[in-house]
Amino acid sequence: MCGGSHCAKFIGYYHRPVFDENGTYYKAFPIARFLCRRKGDKPIVDHRTFSLLPHQLIPYSKYSIPFIFKVLKLIHIEDKSVMEVQTYLSGFEQVGIYVDLSASSIYRFKRLVLEAINKLLSSAGYPEAEKILQQSSVYHRIKAFILFARTFWCYKTRPCIRGPCALSYDYYMQGGGWFRNNYFLFGIPSQFRIV
Repeated sequence: MCGGSHCAKFIGYYHRPVFDENGTYYKAFPIARFLCRRKGDKPIVDHRTFSLLPHQLIPYSKYSIPFIFKVLKLIHIEDKSVMEVQTYLSGFEQVGIYVDLSASSIYRFKRLVLEAINKLLSSAGYPEAEKILQQSSVYHRIKAFILFARTFWCYKTRPCIRGPCALSYDYYMQGGGWFRNNYFLFGIPSQFRIV
């Protein structure tokens, strides 16, 4: 946040609900929280807090990136209807918790992916994706993006990672990562809280 080094201090965890790609529900998934003690070269009285999300998670969403892609793959690759997807997901019962996904959530997933496609195209950093993502219909554009993201490899981590999470991480790092407070491919970063 401030561009300094060794300025962040771990202050604990907060917990949030999360669905992973298998439909497993975590009622209280721990997210690390940090305190930034300064802002640039100027000392400040106020401190800012920030969270460190695992690369599978999206800000302000209980659904993980792999879960979202699983749902969209069922619709756009396997040609399932929204109702068929909802029925399929309801079979992921776990300790009395059902994956009850509304149709509006599925449409939100589509909007999230369309926003990601626009970010990817405007970044001009993925020439191999540009031609395949400029489909005429929304349906085919989402389908092409799912196929592209599922086979993407990110070599900026050790060990390297693959799939939509890898594309998300690669996009973040290509734009400068935390050094430049880069945008996320999926979702938006939260506003920093001053304490």
